[in-house]
Amino acid sequence: MKKNLSITALSFAAMLALAACNNEEMESPPPEEEAEEQATNNKNDNNRTFNFSEFDLDVEYKGINNDYDVDYEIERNEMEAKIEDEVNDRTLRGDEALAELSPKFEKLTFDQNTSEEEVKKEVLDIFGLKDDFESFELDIRFADGMEKEYNFTQNQ
Repeated sequence: MKKNLSITALSFAAMLALAACNNEEMESPPPEEEAEEQATNNKNDNNRTFNFSEFDLDVEYKGINNDYDVDYEIERNEMEAKIEDEVNDRTLRGDEALAELSPKFEKLTFDQNTSEEEVKKEVLDIFGLKDDFESFELDIRFADGMEKEYNFTQNQ
């Protein structure tokens, strides 16, 4: 009888062990903070459809309050964007700036091999800027990490 009780107890313990092993652990949902961070990262990844990760444009015109400045950078899934349009007395930051910049950035077709003159013309055209500037400076970091500077000055 003792032998049957031992076998029954051992069989029952084995069944419990097998049942426990068969249960797959479910991952608990991420905390709210992690979920928000993940959503932000996905949003920024979607915005990275441009051919560059940094775009710093500064176009200066003769006179006071006539400059146009764009700063855009995405690094470690954090985006910074700013437009300072002194002619129209507008400053946009963050999502507002990105909303205005995105359609323009999507139209840009130049790459590292495009001539400097073509880059200047394309940027001026797409941003609706006049070509009678005093200075044009564009610093860009392409998606592959290559950095280039485009500098032009005109004597007026």
